[in-house]
Amino acid sequence: MADSNTLDILLIMVSANPGVGGLEKHNRELANGLAKAGHRVTVICATAHQHGLAQEIGRVALNPKQSRYNPLLLGRLYKQICDGKYDVVHAQGTKAAALMATLARFSQVLAPALVASFHGFKSRYPALHRFTAVIAVSNSLAEHLPCAKVQVVYNGLPAEYGEATPSETLITAAPKPVWLAVGRLVSVKGFDFLIDSFKGVKGSLYIAGDGPDKALLQQKILDNELQHRVTLLGHRDDIPALMAACDGVVISSQREGFSYVFAEAMLASKPVISTNVPIANEFLPEHHIYRGNTPDGFASLLNSDLHTAYHDQACARERAHKELTIEAMINSTVAVYHKAFVRS
Repeated sequence: MADSNTLDILLIMVSANPGVGGLEKHNRELANGLAKAGHRVTVICATAHQHGLAQEIGRVALNPKQSRYNPLLLGRLYKQICDGKYDVVHAQGTKAAALMATLARFSQVLAPALVASFHGFKSRYPALHRFTAVIAVSNSLAEHLPCAKVQVVYNGLPAEYGEATPSETLITAAPKPVWLAVGRLVSVKGFDFLIDSFKGVKGSLYIAGDGPDKALLQQKILDNELQHRVTLLGHRDDIPALMAACDGVVISSQREGFSYVFAEAMLASKPVISTNVPIANEFLPEHHIYRGNTPDGFASLLNSDLHTAYHDQACARERAHKELTIEAMINSTVAVYHKAFVRS
């Protein structure tokens, strides 16, 4: 460590996701934020996930499809860590954490601070006792981790997220209020349940995202005769603009480790109705969280007066603007690093 403030940090992410989901987005923004704060950062990840990293960040490519038990992968990571002499080695996600836990089993000197971050619920986790510090991205996830030293650090977004110009796509949409849902079209996002619920909801619904369930969801829209009020937008790169134009944001997921959509909606100053998932259930008033399992029940909640909902969520928005920014995420993460470094 060059001085008491500057750290040499290695971020490891072993994701085979061909796109950019929550984990990939977080890793990129964490790396860039740490570099901007003056730390020396190196990232090990798939080549596809190195795009968008700041120029000064070191890059090491790996094949994320290799098994976590692959001795060549383990050997390569061990050499990188030993050669780099990092102050902090930070594993992002379960697979990276499993690799680091395996290496730590055979070597007690990987780094002064060995940190693991977890972004979703799993049935099993690596040997958490081998890490100097463990980070969870929500309180709900922290309670699920079998570890006494876990610390919560929320993912962050740019503070200016809510300054986007509204998209004309939704401004000219049919019936009001206009609802926006965002996510990959997979069963865990609960969009089939949302579409069934929308039979009893006034207004219109736009779902931004792509995925394997697209045909199934399109058929469900037709079966419910909702084609004039529910639209699948496909993949979009203008989510802030879409969010700026909508009247409310709905989250229908069955489970999440951390809902980026919720964070985005709060910073965009939009009222949110959500199923019982983090971090919506840690910020919103209880009467805006749906804990049931019937479309009619969810529809009833979605028919709430949005002006009243917006007013009731004032404290949640204020808290979000303090805790769900990239600056807050970087400050909290660095605090974990320094605490772990001292503890070591």
